Amino acid sequence: MPTALWSSTYWQVALPDRPLTTAHLVIMATAPEMALGSVSAAELITAYRRTRSALWTVGGCQGFQINFAVGWSPTPGAVGEPDPLAGHDRVIHVFGRGGSDHTSPARAMALPPAERRYAASDPARTESLAAALAAPVEIDVPAPPDTECDGCAGAVLTDQERWRRDGVRVIRPHRVMIDSQVLLLPLRHVPSIGDLTPAEIVALSTELAEVREQFALASGTTGLSCFGNDGTAARQETPHVHLHVFGRSRDEQENPFALLAARLPAEEVSRAARRDGGGPPDAS
Repeated sequence: MPTALWSSTYWQVALPDRPLTTAHLVIMATAPEMALGSVSAAELITAYRRTRSALWTVGGCQGFQINFAVGWSPTPGAVGEPDPLAGHDRVIHVFGRGGSDHTSPARAMALPPAERRYAASDPARTESLAAALAAPVEIDVPAPPDTECDGCAGAVLTDQERWRRDGVRVIRPHRVMIDSQVLLLPLRHVPSIGDLTPAEIVALSTELAEVREQFALASGTTGLSCFGNDGTAARQETPHVHLHVFGRSRDEQENPFALLAARLPAEEVSRAARRDGGGPPDAS
């Protein structure tokens, strides 16, 4: 069972029972059946900001990667995704980057679950994280220069946009790995995930549901796998919040995360499996 560190009405921040790195926390819904509204969205932003602050305070992390799924749970033995938490469907995995733990979540997840090395239990660190979550500090997440924002460029509208609604646009990446792949981003210029408004969180959630429906009609996918990078230390390259979204199904021809894992240097993934104490080194 995850170890609860901080809770609000709608969300709980916890340490997963098998953390992939020492900077791995999860944000879980306290009532998975709830409809995401303005109040619960505001609490989610608060939970995320507290999580970033705690990982910065305790581990010196300056960037953050989020991973979550919608209507999807990875199959046993699959690579590229965090281990599912039994009994918890609404979970956002947050990985701190650029701090004292140089383990890359991407390289850690490039290994099948049976071969992964998990971070060792550290009661003192767990206590420090709980204290930092209870008394968060404001942090600046270094973002890429926004002199030329790809997310605001006119070409996004003319060449990539599929549709827009309620302040969110859905676009097709220039380089795709699978057919069922899009990016979601706010129309407003927002450099960091922590700067999203409650209305934008609700709109992103609504469009994720629409993407899932469109993918199901087009290719029979049943769920979504999503990730986003927050800050240059997390390999954020565009100074505009965007979520990578992949359609998933049990009979898919290719696991998009297996394709990503195949791009990692083989010797580094191999070294990841041999590391003492915790997960493997870095990727995007």
